Amino acid sequence: MEVKLKAYAKINLTLDLTGILPDKYHGIFTCMQSVGLFDGVSVKKGGDGILLRCSEKYIPCDERNTAFKAAKLFYEKAGIEPSCEIFIKKVIPSGAGLAGGSADAAAVLKALTGLYPEKLSHRDIMSLALEVGADVPFCYLGGTRLCQNIGEIMSPLPSFFSNVLIVKPFERVSTKDAYARFDTAESILHPDNTSFLYYAAAGEYKEAMKYASNIFEALSDVKSGELIKETMNHSGAWFSSMSGSGSAYYGLFDSKEDAFACADLLRGRVESVFVTTTKNKGIE
Repeated sequence: MEVKLKAYAKINLTLDLTGILPDKYHGIFTCMQSVGLFDGVSVKKGGDGILLRCSEKYIPCDERNTAFKAAKLFYEKAGIEPSCEIFIKKVIPSGAGLAGGSADAAAVLKALTGLYPEKLSHRDIMSLALEVGADVPFCYLGGTRLCQNIGEIMSPLPSFFSNVLIVKPFERVSTKDAYARFDTAESILHPDNTSFLYYAAAGEYKEAMKYASNIFEALSDVKSGELIKETMNHSGAWFSSMSGSGSAYYGLFDSKEDAFACADLLRGRVESVFVTTTKNKGIE
């Protein structure tokens, strides 16, 4: 039996760091949103151990891979011998702040839940997801959610629809380096989280986004970021921002035609461009 799934990327409609938690991690306040850019993940029961293959040679296929780690933890928690083959067709760019690795891990957990029904509860799966990575619980559920603490405390928000242009510059960003820049920054301009949440909770996202920003964007060293945002804004995007700690940027468009026209303007000047829409789930 084989399960084939779409593992959707995410963007951050707003992203703030709210302080240092007792465990020394940074607390966050963010609205994560699933988008239609996806990796294809297939999981087949059988064989000895866990065999992971990927369409991209630069992606490790051992315990360094979040999808492999997710499968290993699933079998350990379920108390059964590992026996599956996983294949990942990569489309979501790496090092972009789009949670591609987390999405793959979430899809593997979803697939194994289907292949081994009633072995683990939903609570078990969500606990495993968090153990794999902070973004994995959101990627498992998806949609539009306020995420706090390190991202695992999630509150559903009204569904949000928009055409989305995602642009991956040639640069990649290390999440560790992005947090280090924040820790040493002398002046930080935070988004207005209270106003954002007030309007988002009412489903008034165009009003909410007036108070949104990504705290990492002002600290970013992605040189093409300004060009990307200017092109999006001049092409009809009603909001544009960096996603996560970068390096990808996204623009929200009312018109799909405007989004495609903007993609044409940027194509060749960046690594990749994708026109898609928001999604109300993380895995399909």
